Amino acid sequence: MAVGEFLVCFSEKCHKEDIKQHIIDCLSAAKFRVTREEFEGKTLLTIGAQFDVLAQKAEETDLEKATTAENKIRQFIFERLGEYVGNENQETFFTPAERAYLLEICLESVQYNREHLKSLGVTFRGEGSFITDLLHSKPPIFESALPLHQPHEQEKIWNKMKQNVIVCPLQEIRDYYGESVAFYFGWMTCFTWTLVPIAFAGVLLYFFKPPGVTVDDNPLLPLYEVLMAFWAISFLTVWKRKESEYSFLWRTHGLEHLELLRPEFSGEIRPSPITGKPEKYFPRWKRWLRYGLSFVLTLPVLLLAVGAMLCSLNFNGYIKDKESPVYIASFAYFAEPGHILAADNKYYGYLIPTIGHSVVINILNKLYRSVAHFCTDLENHRTERDWDNSLIIKRVLFEIFDCFLPLFYIAFYQLNVVALRRELVGLFWGDEIRRLVTESILPYLTEKGHVWKIQREYAKSKKDSKEKTFIPSQAQRDIVLEEYEQFDDYLEMVVQFGYVTLFASAFPLAAVVSIVFLFIEGRADLLKLLYVCQRPRVRRASNIGVWYNVLYQMMVLSMLTNSLIVGFSSEQLAVWCPWMYETIDNDQFIVSGYGRYVVAIVFCIEHFLILCAVIARCLVSEKPKWVRTAVARENYEKAQEAKKRKEKTE
Repeated sequence: MAVGEFLVCFSEKCHKEDIKQHIIDCLSAAKFRVTREEFEGKTLLTIGAQFDVLAQKAEETDLEKATTAENKIRQFIFERLGEYVGNENQETFFTPAERAYLLEICLESVQYNREHLKSLGVTFRGEGSFITDLLHSKPPIFESALPLHQPHEQEKIWNKMKQNVIVCPLQEIRDYYGESVAFYFGWMTCFTWTLVPIAFAGVLLYFFKPPGVTVDDNPLLPLYEVLMAFWAISFLTVWKRKESEYSFLWRTHGLEHLELLRPEFSGEIRPSPITGKPEKYFPRWKRWLRYGLSFVLTLPVLLLAVGAMLCSLNFNGYIKDKESPVYIASFAYFAEPGHILAADNKYYGYLIPTIGHSVVINILNKLYRSVAHFCTDLENHRTERDWDNSLIIKRVLFEIFDCFLPLFYIAFYQLNVVALRRELVGLFWGDEIRRLVTESILPYLTEKGHVWKIQREYAKSKKDSKEKTFIPSQAQRDIVLEEYEQFDDYLEMVVQFGYVTLFASAFPLAAVVSIVFLFIEGRADLLKLLYVCQRPRVRRASNIGVWYNVLYQMMVLSMLTNSLIVGFSSEQLAVWCPWMYETIDNDQFIVSGYGRYVVAIVFCIEHFLILCAVIARCLVSEKPKWVRTAVARENYEKAQEAKKRKEKTE
């Protein structure tokens, strides 16, 4: 009986039947079950493998399974199959994620005749991995390769979510999609629930303020800023410990990072200074030149983002200096009192430019995504990790630049906390509604409409036949779905983290709004994964990777921005130190000679918070005690077993 199914789709550039037949013959010779079908001009192959094949590969990859003896987790050994939990049912012995993971590894080791394919006009860059080589050949033989969805598993996860909408079915997600996807949902869940205490504090600050005092002049706002900093430190510390728990429970804590070479990496062949074997070499100075070229290519998109920001600021009426080179009179006209975009508009017309700017940001992000991918490919990175990190840096910097630049302008140039809050609220709502509609609702309706269309066309073609209903195969259903981009989900949540932390003292209710948005986002992301996107290839992981460093740097930046808002952008410090300020035309100004003290206070607050973050990172272990104990016990038992085996051989 064959278990596990993988889908490969031949590229439209692969026209030769000889190539397709050779691939099918190679798969059949490797004892895979192969089903071929034609769909909308594409050739699809559904591939399955026998349980024995997956089990042998599980032993080679040191996969761990629970044993019946005391339910201990041990490395899987095929010959001792009867000692493992669930061995009586081969279909469910491996989780769906494990089956997909093992099947992909099996497929990568399939042997094929490179010389025969070269004679048919195909060139290769890879090192002999079947799926990878055929995806990146020239012309590409495969257009896509992915595990097929399993409808009963999809329904199982969704029903689990409907039974308890509060708790995310993390274990079921891990068993179906693998650890990489599960870590994303685990991080989002941790982010959502750890926000509750700081959100409660924000509500208290907003509603229980002294009589006659606006939220902007609340004397407790500086304390809330400090509290937010401690929350950010605590959140990252709690997540790091939670991450280690998941890593241990999911048996990835000992996972070594494999430096996967990119098939697209090119360079001159030279002997390795370490191994002496031939290897590709690309000088670092050439890559730095390409970094410079990447900056030149991305500059026009950055300028477009600046232009969109300036238009939004003029429409909002934030730029009032008519002598300013960025003042656009025809745009600022609509923000004047009494006009449609004015702040006093009773129909909230002032939100239109902010929401419009959010839509433009989304369009620019899609444009920049293509540019960033092209530039990252141009840089010719050697490993997948280097390529991913370079892309993350580009995308995160652009996202921060694009989303937060107007907020920085309003906060630190206009020094207008009220306008800053208004812009934040608009971006919050605009981003969340845009994500919900464009990432979940529209793709879901599009996919359902596509299935209905092909059923209708099939019924028309079978008018004279008794068979008038058509149920698409799973391969046909999956190939029309969108590809899942986990990168985009992480990026959006990092931006959400920035909204909460970077301007905490300007908008205390940001945490409350974020909890609502994150709760909706988590369910929408799961719906998207289950029914809107193709099932992603399973990737084992022990953490969220470089994203933790991004969050940490954003936390440090938030300590600076909030300190500056307290000291310079608002009148919050004037409530605590009134002798350093004077009132002129109902506005607070620093008394001459006291500016140095204000700078010193801001400097001390910011450095104190950063020092607290450093101390927390040094003093609090990244792993809970029970995880450290369990790992030490496992290492001890493995050492004892190795010692016994050595004694037996002697």
